[in-house]
Amino acid sequence: MSFLIGTRGSQLALTQAESVRAQIADLFKGEEVRLEVVKTLGDRLSAKEAIEDAKDEPVIGLFTRELDEALLSGKIRAAIHSLKDVPTVLPKGIRLGALIKRADYRDALISSSGIKFSQLPAGSRVGTSSPRREAQIKAARPDLVVLPLRGNVDTRLRKLTEGEFDAIVIAAAGLIRLGREKEITEFLSPDDILPAPAQGVLAVTVREDDAEILKVLKAIDDTPTGICAKAERSFLRTLQGGCRVPVGALASITGDRLCLKGVIAHTNGQQVLRFEREGLTVEPEKLGKDLAEFFLKNGAKEILDGFGRTSW
Repeated sequence: MSFLIGTRGSQLALTQAESVRAQIADLFKGEEVRLEVVKTLGDRLSAKEAIEDAKDEPVIGLFTRELDEALLSGKIRAAIHSLKDVPTVLPKGIRLGALIKRADYRDALISSSGIKFSQLPAGSRVGTSSPRREAQIKAARPDLVVLPLRGNVDTRLRKLTEGEFDAIVIAAAGLIRLGREKEITEFLSPDDILPAPAQGVLAVTVREDDAEILKVLKAIDDTPTGICAKAERSFLRTLQGGCRVPVGALASITGDRLCLKGVIAHTNGQQVLRFEREGLTVEPEKLGKDLAEFFLKNGAKEILDGFGRTSW
């Protein structure tokens, strides 16, 4: 017997998916577990390097919608995603089956000259695809020029090499998974650039009624990762923020205590809110909701309303 696991088709997506497929295959002895590439709207737009073309498209599920459809139709039995791409409210009939142990959650700077973030000369051109990164870079270094950066990891690195940028900022986890960690100039501290909620986490989604696979996937579901991800995603969900909204969050566990740090910043770099709260590890979603509500009462609503919030 065999079954298919859906994935996007980029080199990074395939590399990530293969690592998880191998773990799932070990759990289903005697069955052939194969990857099935499903092209998403987000992939098509990224290929054109014109994400602005999506302005008339629903933002929710830009990189997951077609995989969800394949899952619900029975074409695939599971799908593998970067959790930060997965909407915080899942489509009816789909649930998270497992969260894989978190990789490095930090953002990484790669500069053509090998110069670190704090030492980049004024006027240096820094490329990033993320409003969250743009806002925090400008807040930390208003003398830098932040420019849009599109494409897959190879494309982004090529643009740096060709001199289009002096430095770029991308997620460290992707570079590490692709075996390109040596190209990183500096891992950026969350004190300066707080990562996206659930950055570095891979997720397996399945149909809610597939009891067999849900039971088996418990073996690769990482509890600490799940606790932190639930807090971060609850924070994002309460804010009604998505991938185009400049929101960062990072949770950490100490004993039975959970600390959640958040940032909401305008892409002009001049309006930056940073708060944190602590709670119990057994109530991660409550902590995320409480912190988000504190932000909304203390100036975040005015920032977020300018970015077209949505129930992400």
